[in-house]
Amino acid sequence: MFRKILFPTDFSEISLCVLENCIPKLKAEEVILVHVIEYVEDLSVLETLQMEAKKKMDEAVNKLKERGVNAKGFVTVGSVAPAISREARCPSIEILDRAYCERVDAIVIPSKGKHAKIVTIGSTALNVVRRSNVPVLVIKCDYVDEKPVIADCENLFKRPLVALDLSPCSDLVVSTLRIFEEEVEKCTFLHVIDYGAVEELDENISKARKALEIYAEKFKFESEILVETGDPAKEIISKAVEKESTAIILGKTGRSLIKELLLGSVATAVTKESKVPTLIVPCK
Repeated sequence: MFRKILFPTDFSEISLCVLENCIPKLKAEEVILVHVIEYVEDLSVLETLQMEAKKKMDEAVNKLKERGVNAKGFVTVGSVAPAISREARCPSIEILDRAYCERVDAIVIPSKGKHAKIVTIGSTALNVVRRSNVPVLVIKCDYVDEKPVIADCENLFKRPLVALDLSPCSDLVVSTLRIFEEEVEKCTFLHVIDYGAVEELDENISKARKALEIYAEKFKFESEILVETGDPAKEIISKAVEKESTAIILGKTGRSLIKELLLGSVATAVTKESKVPTLIVPCK
């Protein structure tokens, strides 16, 4: 598993559910908790918010320590410059700064699922996924009978679906998979073809299958090779459901935020729509 992870928390019901029921099972050597307070000009109010957050942070850290997790927490204040863009004031900036300073191996962040009270991954989580230079594991949380329910984190990488675009980014994704090699029982390697002329389809399928087989041969666990055609995000999500995958692992290629907002991103779409945990690996 990852050696050192960062977990941003807003102390919400969902966040605390993931913190208590998932984080200890990831077996990291160290867990860094961070809570970002939005800046307010009234210093007395700001001080009160800090004190309340510090108390909640201490409680969260102590609960992890009781579970045998080596943890520490930070409470930080967001940007004091509201004249700057909204995103610049977003907690994601402070989260990513803390991840850089602590030299973490991954960021684990909770997200509301399809049937949660608010159907959205949230701007903070999306910005973290888009901008992080380390892998981001998004844990979906849904509500059943008004109670938050998350994935089985103990078997998170038991049956992963690994989506590869066969670019140089795929090597990084596969390298990340090696971190969990001992946890995997069976892995599905998937490539989705959304390119080339119709008359090239058979050849492209053959080439993709051979490429996936080369990646699969690097591991000892059982593997299944799938090559599909269509919209990559939709195919990744549907195959994860069909194969009862415990997690989706895919790469995020570097592109400007403007291009991503205009053209969309496979990684972003999968993160938003997938019902299973998603591990996004950044590729520079």
